[in-house]
Amino acid sequence: MVSAVLWCLPFVLSFIGSLAQPQTTTNTINLGSSMTAGTNSSWRSPSGDFAFGFYRLVNGQFLVGIWFDKIPERTLVWSANRDDPARTGSTINFTLDGRLGLTHSNGTGYLIYNGTFGASSALMQDDGNFVVKTNSSKVIWQSFHSPTNTILLGQVLVMGQKLYSNANGTIDYSTGQYMLELQMDGNVVMSAYKFADPGYWFTLTAGNQGVRLIYNQSTAFMYVMNQTSIKYPMTRQVPTPVGDYYHRAMINDHGTLQQFVYHKENGSGWTVVWEPENIKAEPCIPYNICGVYGFCTSIDNTTINCTCLPGYSPRDPSIPSKGCYPATAIDFCAPNSSASSFSLEEIENADFPNGEFRRYGQNHASRFRSMQEGDIG
Repeated sequence: MVSAVLWCLPFVLSFIGSLAQPQTTTNTINLGSSMTAGTNSSWRSPSGDFAFGFYRLVNGQFLVGIWFDKIPERTLVWSANRDDPARTGSTINFTLDGRLGLTHSNGTGYLIYNGTFGASSALMQDDGNFVVKTNSSKVIWQSFHSPTNTILLGQVLVMGQKLYSNANGTIDYSTGQYMLELQMDGNVVMSAYKFADPGYWFTLTAGNQGVRLIYNQSTAFMYVMNQTSIKYPMTRQVPTPVGDYYHRAMINDHGTLQQFVYHKENGSGWTVVWEPENIKAEPCIPYNICGVYGFCTSIDNTTINCTCLPGYSPRDPSIPSKGCYPATAIDFCAPNSSASSFSLEEIENADFPNGEFRRYGQNHASRFRSMQEGDIG
C-alpha cells in the first residue's frame, strides 16, 4: 500500500505553471512535469497500452492511477489514493527535487514517492509498471512494489505483500473487505481480513524460504515457488500467442482471485482463464460475501445471490456485501419480552463457516425451541 504524507502548504505553492516541462517524445517524464485532474491528460507508455494519470470515477472524482488505455473499458490496475479520491483541479506533480505526489484541490498533499534517492526521471512502462529513475537509469521506486488489487504480467509478489479487493467493483475502488496475502511463513492466503477470518483459500506453502507468487512474463502462468522450484501451480492453460493478449489478475469484491486475458485486436471483454477450484465450484465460500446477517446462494455455481435472513432487511440493496439489519428493534431484556414474541426459522442447506455451529438432525427442532424459550422466558 502507498503511504500517505501531508505536504506543507509552502511546498505545494512552489509548483507554479512556469516550472512544468513538457514530456519528451521518448515518453520520459522529466522533473517539473505535472498534470491536472479534469484535463484528460496522461503519461502514456511507449506503446500506448498503459497510461498514468487521473482516472475518472463514476461520481466525477479521480484516482491517481494506471489503466489499460487502448481498450474501451480502460480497466484500472493500480491507484495511489483509492481511499481519498481527488477532485477536479487537483494536480499530480513530479517536482524539481524528485518527489512524486498528488496535490488536492483544497491544498492538501499526498506523497507517492518522497524523493529520497535523487530521482531524475520517470516512465510509464509498457508492462504497466510506473517507475522513477536516477540519472543513471536505476529504478528507485515502482508501482509494482505497492500493488492495490491487481498484478500484471511479469509482476512478482514477495513475502509480506498483499492485495486488497475493491469495495464495490468498478463503482467504489476504496479498500474492500478481502485480502490476498503472501504471509511471512510462505503461505498464500485469501481472507475476509476485516472480520478476523483465518482464510478460505490457502496454497499450503508455509515453511518454505524465499516464497514468491510469480506471474510469468513468457508463459502467462501464475504459480507459487520457493528459491528452487514451483510449490503450487495455479494457471493450467492460457490462449497463445501470449503477446496477442492483455493480461491481469485481481482479487475481486467477491473475494476471488481471478486471472484474465483480453485479445488486443478483436477482444470484446476480459475472459477468466483461472480462479481457485474450490471457489469456482462454490462461489459462496468467501466469508461474509453477503455481509453480516446476509445469506449467500448460487443456483449455477457461477453467480451469487444475496438475501437477508428472515426478519432482517438489506442495509443497501445495491451493495449486498453491506449486509442486513433487524427489521424490528429487539430488546431481549424488556420486561414484557416472552417466547411468544420470537420464532425459530429453519433454513435449508445452510453452511456456517469456521465450524461455529453444530449440525443437528430434524428431530432436534423441538429441543431448539425449548432452548429458545428457556433463554427468553
